[in-house]
Amino acid sequence: MARINQYALDGSIDKTDLLIGSDNGGVTKNYKVSDIGKAISKFNMSGQPQICYRYNRGANLAGNLSIVNENNATKTFTSISSVIVSKFAFGDTNTAQNILLNMVGQEITLTDIDNPDNFGAYTLDSATVLASDNNFYTLALFNTGGAGNIVYEQFYVMTSKKGDLSFVYTQTNAAAEWVVTHNLGKRPSVTIVTATDATVIGEVTYNSANQLTINLSSANAGKAYLN
Repeated sequence: MARINQYALDGSIDKTDLLIGSDNGGVTKNYKVSDIGKAISKFNMSGQPQICYRYNRGANLAGNLSIVNENNATKTFTSISSVIVSKFAFGDTNTAQNILLNMVGQEITLTDIDNPDNFGAYTLDSATVLASDNNFYTLALFNTGGAGNIVYEQFYVMTSKKGDLSFVYTQTNAAAEWVVTHNLGKRPSVTIVTATDATVIGEVTYNSANQLTINLSSANAGKAYLN
């Protein structure tokens, strides 16, 4: 067998190429480049502001994500409005709590690590510690798009679109006029949802780059999603 440095260099790496190495038990094995890429995402070895979860039904397990009041093996991404997540990423003993809480009020995506066209896009409304176990959070989500289904025991990466700032405004009392101070430094697009989860149209007046006023046809409580 030739020395490794005597083999020809491959200047065109393909995801089906094989690399040779040893597992943690010392056994020599081949590894696909595509599987190495998945492992980098799954265990966040690149140090990106993201969290990888495995979809699990029912039970709350470290490194897992479950859907509130849902026990089916699959569910469409666009129908998900609330999930329970661990404060630990899959396979990691270090908490990802600070990253998770930093995503509140932001646009996030849940993306299948095997198929990036299978995803859900949301605004992360809030993250509330689970009363029964402070290692888990209930995330309130407002769906903004997506395609495909979340599938039992598959892995998904949760990332935040921090580059395009967003803001969630909550109007607790019913009113026909909502004054929103968002401090985004721009004139954002606005989606208005009432307390009964109905999307409504309102007249938006931009008072400044950091404040706007919404006028509705009738008094409502609810939320405004600004992007």
